[in-house]
Amino acid sequence: MKFLFNKKLKKVWGDDLEVTLVNQEILNNKPVFRKLITEYYREMAAALQEGGPTLEIGSGGGFFHEHHPHAISSDMLQIPGIDVVCDATQLPFRESSLKNIVMRGVLHHIYDPILFFEECERVLAEGGRVIINDPYISPFSHFIYKYIHFEFCDPEADWKFDRGQPLMDCNLALATIIFKKRLADFKQRLPRLKIVRTNYHTFFIYLLTGGYSYPALIPSWMFEPVMAVERLLKPLRMLLSSTLFIVLEKRGDGGGKD
Repeated sequence: MKFLFNKKLKKVWGDDLEVTLVNQEILNNKPVFRKLITEYYREMAAALQEGGPTLEIGSGGGFFHEHHPHAISSDMLQIPGIDVVCDATQLPFRESSLKNIVMRGVLHHIYDPILFFEECERVLAEGGRVIINDPYISPFSHFIYKYIHFEFCDPEADWKFDRGQPLMDCNLALATIIFKKRLADFKQRLPRLKIVRTNYHTFFIYLLTGGYSYPALIPSWMFEPVMAVERLLKPLRMLLSSTLFIVLEKRGDGGGKD
């Protein structure tokens, strides 16, 4: 599959800023892929709590602002149009000052997710939410992520990894490790962040769009028919899903049920 890898992306690979800018260009010029990301953003926007500021982590070359114009964009990189340059493990916001924190395809790049979630607990107001869209490792997607995708993926690894380049260093399995394999540990470490919603989806469609790295295998008009097929296959989502959507809500002192 390496011969199909986007040539422009390959040329700048290793430079976080240039990769982000090329990704932005790809997303803006690949209609079928943009449709998929639009679905992700709609799901995220529908889960937002009202009554306070929303912070997007790792805004990069995305377009969440089109769905929530007042969201505060942030990234570790100095990208044109970004509101705040910051590290997700050291958020420059006051305690209880935010109502929502949203992130798409970012969690698996955070070298110390527990430190990040502790920051979320600190800056979120009561009832505030962390809204996450990230890769999920199912039997089907594990094959895709291991043999076709280019990023590191190890479901057996620890949930913390060595800090390096924010975009290059990652573990695609991080959400699966935290919210499936080590969920009990997560709940013990962060008792105030309650899981209020989960959704497993995106079976074949991401592969068919080609994502950022490969050419699309279907035209834009086929997006809706493929999504209709995926809806029919929903009972098999734990076997086929490549994406986890999860919503955490800050509640009380950690008591009560999820």
